[in-house]
Parts: sequence; structure tokens; C-alpha cells
Amino acid sequence: MIRLMGVLTIGGVPIKFKSSMEAEGELILGPLIEATKALSDIMGSGEVRRLAFKDNTLIVTETTKGFTVVALVSKAEDYMDSLLRVIAEKIDESEIQFADGSVNELQKIIVERILNPYVRDHIEVSFPDALSNTWNPVYEVLKNHDQFAEIIQEVDDLLARPESEKRWTQFRKESKGSLNDALAHALRGEFDKACAIALDNEGVVAGIFSIKMGALAHSMTKAIPPTLAELRKTAATLSDDHLFTDFVKILVGSVAGEVIPADYSRVFRESMSHFEFIDDDDHLMLGFLFLDPRVVDYPEFSESLLELYRGKSEVYCSFIEAIQDRNNIFAKLYSITSYDGFKEELGLYKAQISNILGSITWVTNEELMWELQKEEKGIEIGITASLRLQNYIAVLIALTESPVLSIGERKEFLEEVLMLYRDYFRALMTTNIPLFAYTLDSVFQSVGVAHAEYYFLSTGDARNQHIRRTIEFLGDIYETMVEEWPKARVRFSLFVVTNSISPVLARAGELPETEIRLMYAAMQLLDVNTIDATQITRPTTYATYLGNTNTSLTALASRLLKGEVREKVLKDCVDVALDVQEWFLSFGEVIRDDAMSASYHASLIADTVDVGELRKILDRVIDLNRIIVQDPTKFDYELAMMSVPLMDLLSNSWRRLADEKYLRVAKSTYDSAISAWKKYGFHEKAENFKKSFSHSLES
Repeated sequence: MIRLMGVLTIGGVPIKFKSSMEAEGELILGPLIEATKALSDIMGSGEVRRLAFKDNTLIVTETTKGFTVVALVSKAEDYMDSLLRVIAEKIDESEIQFADGSVNELQKIIVERILNPYVRDHIEVSFPDALSNTWNPVYEVLKNHDQFAEIIQEVDDLLARPESEKRWTQFRKESKGSLNDALAHALRGEFDKACAIALDNEGVVAGIFSIKMGALAHSMTKAIPPTLAELRKTAATLSDDHLFTDFVKILVGSVAGEVIPADYSRVFRESMSHFEFIDDDDHLMLGFLFLDPRVVDYPEFSESLLELYRGKSEVYCSFIEAIQDRNNIFAKLYSITSYDGFKEELGLYKAQISNILGSITWVTNEELMWELQKEEKGIEIGITASLRLQNYIAVLIALTESPVLSIGERKEFLEEVLMLYRDYFRALMTTNIPLFAYTLDSVFQSVGVAHAEYYFLSTGDARNQHIRRTIEFLGDIYETMVEEWPKARVRFSLFVVTNSISPVLARAGELPETEIRLMYAAMQLLDVNTIDATQITRPTTYATYLGNTNTSLTALASRLLKGEVREKVLKDCVDVALDVQEWFLSFGEVIRDDAMSASYHASLIADTVDVGELRKILDRVIDLNRIIVQDPTKFDYELAMMSVPLMDLLSNSWRRLADEKYLRVAKSTYDSAISAWKKYGFHEKAENFKKSFSHSLES
């Protein structure tokens, strides 16, 4: 992230500095200026230099007008190089006079205006306001259209569907055994059966264990969960003297949606201090209380859990290790610019993938699965394989989202992801093996990105077939929801999926019913107040929710709304999208797909928005694309991937603005993209690109 950014005039005199570090920024400003002066003395205009500075990197560049632009960053240094070049050019293009060593008020105003978008603690946009401004007019169209109104009613009926008490009651009658049997089932990942058996055993540990097993059953597809009433009843009978009674009572409230995540996380954290890592049945049962994605936020505790369960439960250990690996992947996802960033993870999973796919082949074969179940291994193998496949897919997608793969390599990786989902994970979903909803959610998000990315690499009949498969993929998600509802913890990040896919469907001229089902369900399940509360305290979470929701609804609004309402909604949405992307840049993260969507959505209003507003939007989009591409010669394949939506906007804008500057940008983008498509063997893409945009560049 950008910890400090500023501009100096000749002699190292600061004009303006902005910091995300509050008081700390003031403490290091002096030494930072001295280091900057030393670097600037040996630099020329446009050159960028770096210097290690404590745990961060100092990046410095010079403007043609003699000013020095400096940033102290903690990650994504290559993207920050690109950002500083853009800022330097903006200073040179501004009305600011050449540097002479003096500082005046006009300089401060101009520099602050240029720096402001990139150094902010949080996004100022209100989530409820942004949401209502887009959703309200969209919902009006949906509810007043016969076909769409039926879809809304269908989803409303689904979300109102009551729990199936009869199914659970029958399952519980059929599940008998001792508390040791219940633990054995839990260790194999058969949480519903463990819950049913534990409920029929006496003792406070049995009660606590049964509640956690019930909560886990609510988080697994195919599992048969206890009713929430049963969990509440069991919790009410527990002795208040036990150290974990309060924990499981809060857990029941969390499963029921009556306890906010922050309160549950607090109790979860506090309860860790009560747990003893003793290798006996009671502690193995109590240890399941911490089988939760939150546990990896406490590395020492989670490592101790792994030691306790290693050799006893492949499911338990694989779950925690999968969460650890996924968190490591996502910590680097939007900031790496080198293949080395994921070299270790890719090598590890490449070595395992044959065994992972072999395991899935076994458990999806009915005869082999029958043999495995006789040995009580089938479910354990299926769950473990799903967790590992989830992360292999995540690594592949992380690489396709970064600038380290050429177009051909990216296409191969995307095809592998789509194949893994279609031929393996989807097959696993159709079995009776319970899978963590967390795993499905992870895979759905990754595959959604793959579908969106692959659209831009496909052409002709292959593209049409790909769109059909994309719509089928959305159908898989909705069908899973229908099958599992109202299981309390089987919830998916629907707006993350539609954030990737909906802009592509809009480009393709499609508006499938399944997309509307998912979008409407996502809106009904959205906890607006909880998200809004993270604006200051957890700005990254806030920005993520805002960005995903805004992009999804923008794509939907572009197909449903008409006239002035459409223009106003899309204009507001584009402003929000660019605000979010600029904020992520300040945090050291670059999200290429979202930037492409923002470019495309901006192109939809280029003919109607006020010319002054169009110029502002166009400048922001161009800057964003330049920063992401970094070097159009070195990363020509990245430019090619991003070129279509940018050219959509440029070709619609430069004539209207009557500004040759934008024509030059359009021609440069066009020439570089055509050259890159041809260079990497995508000749049909090059020809299609030429047909789409060559006429728009004629003066």
C-alpha cells in the first residue's frame, strides 16, 4: 500500500505530502526527504529509482518541470512505479510553473488535487446510497415486467422455504452409536451423523460437540442438518459452568443469523485461551469448535490444532491447511508482477494434481465409491480432494489475474480451470459427498473469473459456446442454492461471481433468467448495515463489497434501464467504480477485470454524458489502464487483454471531445493491441479487433 506520497521542488523542499500513516508519516518525512534528494540528484526526467527504506520501498521519479514525485510503499512496487509516472505527467500537463525552489499556494492546490485519489484511508462513497441509487430503478423494472416478476416471486418463495424437520427426524432415528462413534464420524467429515449420535448421549461435552457438529452440517452440501430449534434446545440444557457453554450458545445464534460476525469472532478469539491441547476424546471433540476459517488468523493456535489432529483426521487438517494456503494466495493476488510470486504454490499443487484428480475419479465412480465406503474412506477422500482442488484452481486464477502470463499461457491456464470444474468438481458436486460450502464458494468465485477472462480470448462459434457454458455455470450455482436452502450456512458470494460474469453477459447481449435469480437473491441476502459499518474500520472489506455490488448492478442496469434514468444511474455507477479502483491502487492492489468493466461501462455513456464529465471519466480510465499495463512494450499481452473495453470508450469519445490527444491514445492502443494479438498467434482476434475499431480512428 502507499504509506506516504508527496512532491518536492528543487532542493528537496516539500510542496505537499499525503500519508496513510497519520503521526508516523510525520516522523519519517525528514529522513525520507533526505533519501529522495540523494536519488533525485542522479536521476533524469521520467526515470524511476527505488531504495529500500526500513520495511518499505522508496520510489522516486522526476517531472519534466523539475519536481520530484516520491512514494513510500509496502507492496506492488512495479505498479507504484507506473502510478508515479502517471502523476509526474499530470504535474507536467497541469498549469503549475517550472520548479524554482519556491513553494506557493497554487502549487499546493494543484499537487493535492493530483495526489488525492491515491492516498486515502477509506472510500467516502456511502454503500447504502450507492446501492439504492442503482437498485431502486432496477427493481422497479423487474417487478413491473411479467417474466421478471415471476423470477422474483420464485426467489422469494425459495428464501422463505422452512426447514425440513421431517428429514432430520428420520435421519436422527437411523443414526445410533456411542459418543466415541460420533467422534469417529466427525473425524471422517460426517458431521450430520456425528451430530445425530451425539445428541442421544449424555453429558455437557456431548451437548457442546453435538451443537458444533450441527453447525458444521449446516455448512456442508448434501449433509442433513438439525433444525435450529433443536440446536437452541440443546444449548439451553447445557451447564453454565462449562468453559465453552457461552461459546456454543453464541455459535447457535451465529448459525441462526441472530449474532453479528464481529460478536462471534470476539467470542471465538476469547475461547481459544480456554482450550487445552490434550490428546483424548473429550479434547478432540472440543477442538472441533475451532474448525472455522477464522482460526488461521491465529497461526500458533492453528498449528497446535494441526499437531493435535494430524494422523487422526485428514478432513480437519486439510481444511485448516486449505484456508492457510488460500489466504496466502489472496494476500498476493492483486499485487504480484512476477512469476516468482506464485512459483512455490504452483509447483506444490502441480505435483499433487494427479493424485487429487485420481481421488475425485474414485469417489465419483459408484462402484469404487461403494468399496471405499466399506472402508469408511469415501467421504473423507472426497472432502480432502475438494479442498486441495479448490486451491489449485485459485493458484491458476491468481496467475491469470496477474501480468506474468502471456496471452497463450493465460488461455491454457483458463482452459485448465474450466476443464477442472466441468470434468471434476462439477462431477463431485453431483455425488452425495458433503462438501464445505466454503469450498464451493471459493471454486464458484474462481471459475466465474475464468469464464469472464476466457470470453475475451474466444471468437466466433467458440465464443458463443462459451457464453452458453457461462450461463450453465450460473445455473449450477442457483441449483445448488435450491437444493441446499434453507441450510443456514450454505451461502455463496453471489456478487463476487456476478461482478466477473455480468459485464461479459452484457457485452454479449445476454440477459439470462439465472443471472437475474442470482442477482435478486444476492440483494435479498445482503446485510447492508453490517457492510456499511466496515467503511472506516475495515476499508478493504468495504471497498470489496462496494466494488462487487456496484459492478454487478451496473451491468444489470445497462440492460434494463432506458433513457435519462439509465444515463444517470450508469454515470453514478462509473464514478463509484473508478473511485473504488483508485482506492485499491492506494492499497497496493490492482484488479484488472474490474478496471476493464469500468472502462466498458464508461463507454456506454460516452455519447450522452456532458462533455466535461466525459473528459474527467476518460482521463481517469486512461490513467487506470496505463497504471495496470505498466509498460506497453514489456507487457504487450496485458495491453491486448485490456484493449477492447478501452477502445470502446476511446472510439466513442475522441471525436465528441474534438481532442487529438485522445486520438493519439486510441491509435497507440490500437496499434499495440493488433501487434500483440498477432505476435502471440491470435490472428482471428487481431482481425476482429481491426474490424471493430479501425474505422473509428479515421480523422
